[in-house]
Amino acid sequence: MKTNCAISSHHPSRWRLLYVHVMMLIVAFILIISRRPDAILNPQFWAEDGTVFYAQAYNNGILNTLFSPYAGYLDTVARLTAAFSMLFSLKSAPLVFNLIAIIIQILPVTFLISSRFSKLIPNINYRVCISFLYLALPGCYEVHANITNTQWRVALLIFMGIIAQSSQALVNLFDIIMIFIGGLTGPFSILIIPIIVFLIFSKKISNKKISDLFYLKFVVLICTALTQFIILNSNQIGQARLNKVGSNFLSFNDVKKILEILTNHVFSISIFGTNITNYFISALPNFLYNILNIIILVTGLGASLYLLLKSPLELKLFIIFAAMIPFTAIALEFPNITVFEAVSVGERYWFNLILAFSLGTIWLCYKAYSQKNHIAKIFAVTILAAMSIGIVTDWKHPGFTDFKFAKYADQFLELSTGHEMIIPTNPEPWTIKLIKH
Repeated sequence: MKTNCAISSHHPSRWRLLYVHVMMLIVAFILIISRRPDAILNPQFWAEDGTVFYAQAYNNGILNTLFSPYAGYLDTVARLTAAFSMLFSLKSAPLVFNLIAIIIQILPVTFLISSRFSKLIPNINYRVCISFLYLALPGCYEVHANITNTQWRVALLIFMGIIAQSSQALVNLFDIIMIFIGGLTGPFSILIIPIIVFLIFSKKISNKKISDLFYLKFVVLICTALTQFIILNSNQIGQARLNKVGSNFLSFNDVKKILEILTNHVFSISIFGTNITNYFISALPNFLYNILNIIILVTGLGASLYLLLKSPLELKLFIIFAAMIPFTAIALEFPNITVFEAVSVGERYWFNLILAFSLGTIWLCYKAYSQKNHIAKIFAVTILAAMSIGIVTDWKHPGFTDFKFAKYADQFLELSTGHEMIIPTNPEPWTIKLIKH
């Protein structure tokens, strides 16, 4: 009787977790599509999706392009997606690309609500709320439902897969495969190595147990990082970027410009969103804009410093890792940092840092609301209400220009072997060059 009671007592929680998983997957898919419906209703390639990854896989063959570096490093997720899309017609290829990008976009949600995060965030309701924040995040137009910029979400997945330990064999196998493919997608595996080393030392100092599978994941990550580093050093584009680092000194104006970029792209967008931040830049008089920027910068830096000192270890490390991504990009482009100024351009670089700062802000609000002080509670509610501004105003992403891709795909089928077609794609003036087999 005791055994039966024990079994029955576990079933409701299992079924509840399964129910939450299924519902969150459905809700996540609906929310993602609601932000840009044409990703499914009128799918089109975005930038390198068609111009590089699909075109090279089609024109040169899957095996010849699967391990070809692009922009100085391997982008395995994009190459695998292009290879998989060869099983479908040209007309269906953009939908295949977008669906895979959406699946990857949903994966962090499945990670958060799974049991693996129950140790870090025990309350399932909190994990659901964080999932919604991730799905509703402002300033993420560039990384929404496209494969080209999926690598920034893959970087998040790598971090999550390593910090959240599980005792289940299948879960760990999935993590290892994900870390392997993800580590060969973009240069982020290189940046995360020092973060994980710091995590290991921190856990050792506090006498916290680290599973053997954690070290196995770390070894896989190191192997992918070494691979990417070797390719960066042997690739002409990668060498050119690495040679820029440290070749110039920061001037006062450079520091000022970087702080302004940080304020606009992270602190302001996290609260007000891209549209209102752009309004501040274009519509406010210079003196008002400067005063507002100083207030936002000081507040943002103060909050960030507090988070780095007082927040949980995993949140600290995510903030540091997320900050390393855009500042490494700036270092690689320096002194030409004007390319990072426009708020609506280069959002992909700041995606993880916006998420990290937003999560940190939520944590600060939670701590403030937990106090008996009524002023602290009012402060927390006010900040949370302010964050909803950016979510609401940035919710709807602009649709892609309709270049009638399906019409071009039909015309391409009628071409004779050896003839080529140039197909316009987003963003203009990008094009796709295909040679009929």
